[in-house]
Amino acid sequence: MAPPFAEATLWALSLLPAACDKQGGEGCKWQAVPDTWRYVFSNLRLAISHADAERRGMLTSEIMEQLNVIHDFMEQLGDQTGYWIGSWHNAAPAARAVMDAFMPWLEGYRAGPPLRIVRGNTGVVFPSFSGRSLQVSTDGDTAATTKLANGVGLPILGFGVWQLPADGTTRQAVMWALEAGYRHIDTAQGYGNEHEVGSAIKASNVPRSAISIVTKLSEPKEFRTARFRFESQLKTLGVDYIDVYMLHSPGYGKEDREAAWRQMEELYDEGKIRALGVSNFNIEQLEELFAFARIKPVYIQNKYSIYQPGGYDEARSSTSLMEWLNEHKVVMTGYSIIHPAHGGLLSPMDDPHVRKIAARHGRTPSQILHRWLLQLGAVVIPRSRNRARIIENSQLFNFALPDTDVRLLNGLASLVKSTPKQRDPAWCEDVYGVGAFSTPQTAA
Repeated sequence: MAPPFAEATLWALSLLPAACDKQGGEGCKWQAVPDTWRYVFSNLRLAISHADAERRGMLTSEIMEQLNVIHDFMEQLGDQTGYWIGSWHNAAPAARAVMDAFMPWLEGYRAGPPLRIVRGNTGVVFPSFSGRSLQVSTDGDTAATTKLANGVGLPILGFGVWQLPADGTTRQAVMWALEAGYRHIDTAQGYGNEHEVGSAIKASNVPRSAISIVTKLSEPKEFRTARFRFESQLKTLGVDYIDVYMLHSPGYGKEDREAAWRQMEELYDEGKIRALGVSNFNIEQLEELFAFARIKPVYIQNKYSIYQPGGYDEARSSTSLMEWLNEHKVVMTGYSIIHPAHGGLLSPMDDPHVRKIAARHGRTPSQILHRWLLQLGAVVIPRSRNRARIIENSQLFNFALPDTDVRLLNGLASLVKSTPKQRDPAWCEDVYGVGAFSTPQTAA
């Protein structure tokens, strides 16, 4: 393997606007700046360590010392947005100067020996019920299912309708998805398009029993009247039951969550809900829910990407959310797999690491990212209003990623948080050798 460290360095650097070099720069996504700069420096250090001897010999001790000083300063700022707003302008000119000095070196980059990844059936330890990455079907079956802990089957390919307008667009997109073989449709009260989902399902001629409908109670103010909202959603969708019903967020507090959950348990007992779940919950909130729930959640839907693996602060957590879910038999669905982390600048679809793997397999970046998460043992719910993209995103079951590529994609999370003195996430395999960062030796 020869990861594109130099290319990734230049790509990430290009995403940092000049406004973010100034104190309180107007229009700067300050929350995203730390991860992006760390991604620049992590890839740069890896490019240095993997360069051939001649290229490394071109680097002087002075430039390496500057690199270390800036990286140390970044480490002191951590993830505190306020610190970056108030302090980064002091280091930004030096950081830009260092990168300008490295530019010719990166543009003429020549790699040395390729990154060596230990072969073997090692799998990915943290994400799946089986203790390794799953063997997802390659027979082309878009309706392949996973079994939730209560025995309910759920297609592992779903179609999401978040942000699809209710002007006929949602109805048409769902129709196209059902034609392409999707048998799992994900919507929510807050999306405002449940009526178009229901209309498309009715018009599709696909039997209701063959489609898993997943929806959510989105409005926290209605947690205490969850039954009333649920019954209204049934009428809007034009169905008699929901396959998976969840709280869209933790809401305002424990009392509200418990009030909603008790009503959802009653609806489950009545057969109106086949499985209960939650969305955008962290481990602490899940543990609280498990402590009072008579009927445990068997499903969670969180943001999951190569930079944000399962939770907002997942990369700083000492425990993987996927490990916790594995222990408690809760199936994960990852949403927004192809989009930046919340407030982020780094786009998985454009990342040179992802694009190189996609080119190696003759697939699109979107297909690679969705297949990656499927092989981690999660359900995926790609969304599009474009018919060709809807079809493209369904073509995930006629190829497979080798274990090495799954591990390379997992390891990218460590490049947005790690510094020479600390590697994060601590629970993620250090496939790139980030933990070995030290002042690189030069021939100068």
